[in-house]
Amino acid sequence: MSHFITVPINENGIIFDTSMTSVVAEAIAEQPFGFEDVYVYSHGWSTDAFLALDEYNRFSVELAKSILLAGAQTPSPLANPPRNSLGVGIHWPSEITEDPGSPLNNLQLFTFYSMEHRAESVGKNAVYAMLRLMLSSRAGSTLPLRFFVLGHSFGSKVVCAALNDLQVDIANGTIPMPASVSFRIVLLEAATDNNNLEPGDIYGAIPNIANLRMLVTTSQLDAALQTWYPAASKLANLFHGGNPTPALGAAGPSQNTQTAFGGAAPISITPGFTLAGVPAASRLVVADLTPVHQARVSAGLYNGGFAGSHSDIYFNEVYQLVMGFLFS
Repeated sequence: MSHFITVPINENGIIFDTSMTSVVAEAIAEQPFGFEDVYVYSHGWSTDAFLALDEYNRFSVELAKSILLAGAQTPSPLANPPRNSLGVGIHWPSEITEDPGSPLNNLQLFTFYSMEHRAESVGKNAVYAMLRLMLSSRAGSTLPLRFFVLGHSFGSKVVCAALNDLQVDIANGTIPMPASVSFRIVLLEAATDNNNLEPGDIYGAIPNIANLRMLVTTSQLDAALQTWYPAASKLANLFHGGNPTPALGAAGPSQNTQTAFGGAAPISITPGFTLAGVPAASRLVVADLTPVHQARVSAGLYNGGFAGSHSDIYFNEVYQLVMGFLFS
């Protein structure tokens, strides 16, 4: 069986519902559910609760449809198909107000820095605590447990902040890490510096997590990251000089990051791309969405306006990419 829960979190990274800890602990226990796959998804900036639910529902349903269609093929192209699963949607306050009709939301563009730090707090506190609880609850278990952790935009900071602190505690022995546990991380158009995963940087511990693979998407048509992210970074460092660091979802991971992962496998996502095109062995896969984004814009299928193709992730080629990465 499968089940899905939504975890509401406040601006300080504190889970609103005090009973949520016991709910997660009960859900992840080996008995009676015995979930083997755990999906964790975090939205990004400027997403209220209604939009978050809509995004999670759309992405999960359409991805699940693609998985079922692939699984029905003989032979199945999925080398490691999905198992009984627990889905966890993270909702954090990434807007000035949760009221979509409030005039205050016209000021949303001025919240870039506060929301960037808020994403960090949400990851370091709530999401980290939840992942730690899940690992601790399965200490000593031989039942396989696969974590599929997805973040979009600032949601990538949420999941990276959580995973980095998790690895710090795994390394010092305060969190058990059974050999039966694995991590697959998907960062969709990540709004974080492209060197943040380097050794010594804020997420530098992540490449050291055992049994971890990471997928990073980029796009030249992502105006939010190609144009506005460096402009905001330049403003933030006005008195420090130097050129702004590009976003991970714009330029892809830095060379030092690629080295930390043992190299990177670059792929280009063109119209009609299928899961067979996803490298099965590389710990770091970098997927360029530019060709398919260009085709979708030319065909009038998407126009993101100010943000460009930053949020254009709800279509078959992306589902094929994610499916191939998670289950190859």
